[in-house]
Amino acid sequence: MAGSMMQAVVVTPGIKDSARLAEVPLEPLSGPGDVLVRTVRVGVCGTDAEINEGLYGEAPKGSPFLILGHESFGRVTQVGRDVRGLLPGDFVVAMVRRPDGCPNCLNGEQDMCLWGRYTERGIRGMHGFMAEYFIDQPQYLLKAPPAVAHVGVLVEPLSVVEKALRQAFEAQRRMLWRPRTALVLGAGPIGLLAAMLLRSQGLPTCVASRGPTASARAQLAQDAGARYVSLAETPLAELPRRAGETGGFDLIIEATGDSGVVMQAMGLMGTNGVVCLTSVTGGHNDVQVDASVLNQSIVLGNKAIVGSVNANVRDMRQAIADLAVFESVWPGLLGRMLSRRVPPADFGAALRRQPDDVKVVVEFGPE
Repeated sequence: MAGSMMQAVVVTPGIKDSARLAEVPLEPLSGPGDVLVRTVRVGVCGTDAEINEGLYGEAPKGSPFLILGHESFGRVTQVGRDVRGLLPGDFVVAMVRRPDGCPNCLNGEQDMCLWGRYTERGIRGMHGFMAEYFIDQPQYLLKAPPAVAHVGVLVEPLSVVEKALRQAFEAQRRMLWRPRTALVLGAGPIGLLAAMLLRSQGLPTCVASRGPTASARAQLAQDAGARYVSLAETPLAELPRRAGETGGFDLIIEATGDSGVVMQAMGLMGTNGVVCLTSVTGGHNDVQVDASVLNQSIVLGNKAIVGSVNANVRDMRQAIADLAVFESVWPGLLGRMLSRRVPPADFGAALRRQPDDVKVVVEFGPE
């Protein structure tokens, strides 16, 4: 395999619109603990588009380019002699963030890194998965059962939701907390997967987004048993009344990427409520809030605000398990989330959002 080349979607970090399909070296297995994975498909998200905008992204040391892609799904092709638990033919998803040696990283919680010197595949200091093959180590690869292979690329975004929900319940262990109602802000992949997770646990859930009620995203939310409200028709402040929760929501998962919505979401919490923030907002957005009223409400109402980004191995494992649950409860619903599939040669189309997009994937090969 030495000297072989493969196709990959690469960018020059910091350069706008530098994404391109390139021939890059296909490295052979270099150690007895390495695993060679053939990429099946890679999910595309806003992070990839922002890296292509030149807003951030960091190439590996010594490399003039960064291979994009952090939502992986592939199949093991070859394993080193010391690898246990993985065999050629196994379906796998890969962890995104890699540890830097801080105490939390050494405890298996690189998503809670203290020092900030971690690397992230396809984002920061490490090549991503948008290539025909990639090499990884067994501790960063999780097997996916064949039953969810067709939607395994959704494991990474679902893991973010798994972590958010786990953190909410961890925060409220300080009291007897039995949430009765939930609100999901945003109907992108994170928001829709959050709605499915909450509904699979029996929690009445409202999904609110700017999109119209007659849209594919709205239908997906409703087919998962959630109520859908269009923010183009109903002001955000009216959501509790519209959902019949005049006292506010017990649990709110924010997945809009809009800092204005983030601030307003804090005012929609009920007593003992929790807001989980999952989007990274950029730029500038001046929003007027009454800080005194907000502070009083949070303190007197025992409310909590937690942020969630990336996830660790337990969240990834739980995401794999819950994909199987979703498939059982709503057959075919997850597959409908993969709204557009493009070949590597059309990667540029994958980075350009279309009105009916839910989750766009780049297809490298058959399952």
